[in-house]
Amino acid sequence: MPVRRKTEIPIHRLDKDNPVGLKIHGIDSTKPYADARAYGAHRDDHYVFILFLKGTCRMRIDTQLHHAAAPALLSILPGQVHQYLTSSDDAAVWFMAADSLLVGDPFQSMLNDVAHIGPVPLTPDQFTSLEGMCNVLSRQFEGMDTVPYYKPVMHSLVTAFTGIVAGVFKEYMGSDKQVQRGAAITSTFRQLLAAHYKTMKSPADYAAKLNLSLSYLNETVKIHTGFPVSYWIQQETMMEARRLLYYSQLSIKEVAYQLGYDDPTYFSRLFKKVVDLTPGEYRKNHRE
Repeated sequence: MPVRRKTEIPIHRLDKDNPVGLKIHGIDSTKPYADARAYGAHRDDHYVFILFLKGTCRMRIDTQLHHAAAPALLSILPGQVHQYLTSSDDAAVWFMAADSLLVGDPFQSMLNDVAHIGPVPLTPDQFTSLEGMCNVLSRQFEGMDTVPYYKPVMHSLVTAFTGIVAGVFKEYMGSDKQVQRGAAITSTFRQLLAAHYKTMKSPADYAAKLNLSLSYLNETVKIHTGFPVSYWIQQETMMEARRLLYYSQLSIKEVAYQLGYDDPTYFSRLFKKVVDLTPGEYRKNHRE
């Protein structure tokens, strides 16, 4: 019987019971890149940040081949297809996976703009700051059961780290005139989405706003992010839902109404589909 080939690229998700939406660990000779290469080409539903400490690494992100030489920094967006290919024997990195909820809106805009430039070199000061932050985050992460105020401290540290990361990329773009900003249409769509996701739920609405056909907008967005327009509308809306469930005291019904859903039951079904938890389960898991 012939073996069926996989028709979809695997999507890796952060554990739904992860208390802070974060994973951080070091990769070096004791945890070699062979472990990372075993994953093959895949997408993530979260941000990935890699700080290259030593050596070199080759990887493919979407359709582009990249070469990283330490000290360097790489940011991978949710939805980007990536695969680790080869690395030098002395390669060492800090690897961080962070839930989108922890990456602030101003920083997300910058990271979206630099999604396709790959690893960027670091100055000594930038490298020292980022390495220090990774060491602090790792110690805090490992002290989950003993550190007072564990969740708010971790969330604040991740926000600070992503702010430094966004600043590094902003400096790099300002100093390198050859850096491309990525796809202008996709960037404009994401900005429009951030402003209107509560009232515009149809992909056709965004195509009309941009004076583009829906098929062309879908094709463009999918090429540059790996997902169609409808996916990003759901993600943007459910990200705000997660913020409200985490930070506010609004009832689930009130959250649904605030996000433009007249039917709270439909909202709950959609939330479950996107997040893999009901709104009530999400609030319970992340606030207790």
